[in-house]
Amino acid sequence: MIYIFQSLQSFSTYAGRRPILHTSLALLFFFALFFSFPVFSASQAEKEKEPIIDEIVISAAGGNLVLFATVRHCFTDEMLEGVRNGIPLTFRFDIRLDKIRKNWFDSELVEHKINHTLSYDPLKEEYQVAFAEKDRPEVTRSLDEAKKMMADINGLALHPLNELQAGSPYSLEIKATLVENTFPLSMHSIIPFTSLWNFETDWRIVEFNY
Repeated sequence: MIYIFQSLQSFSTYAGRRPILHTSLALLFFFALFFSFPVFSASQAEKEKEPIIDEIVISAAGGNLVLFATVRHCFTDEMLEGVRNGIPLTFRFDIRLDKIRKNWFDSELVEHKINHTLSYDPLKEEYQVAFAEKDRPEVTRSLDEAKKMMADINGLALHPLNELQAGSPYSLEIKATLVENTFPLSMHSIIPFTSLWNFETDWRIVEFNY
């Protein structure tokens, strides 16, 4: 069992609780023709360089429902310069798994808040990425590798498979936020660009049947 959602065009995404997955092509054409509202897509977000959750994969491994996903366009030059100057960078992933119930409120099965923190050791010239979901941090000299580890959710165990009901619909919701770090006022005067460190992706909402 593998569900892959690589494009925002595959389902509706918004900040509420319920995605719209069953809109007909005719209705979409009607809105496009008469209202000319722009349809949000991954390609448009890439052009605008806005942070987005992408490449969502839901699979089964080791008796668990597991999640793979990545955040795109989540780094700026100011952020990376701050890391090299000793300011840690933390991404928080908010993840919820619900069981969908018709004509009733959904049942929340689990909620995860996963932090990834990037720091730099100038003496060793090494980047370290600490993961809330792992016991040990990863160390690398490659900035590109460190950025990839920061941005990726790689096989996070969401929920035991034996607690899911076969044939039932479920909803996965995920977003990423840059955690605001608190610094002394004197440090803000030295590094004023920390005020630019701010992003929060939209919720990505995926419905699937187990």
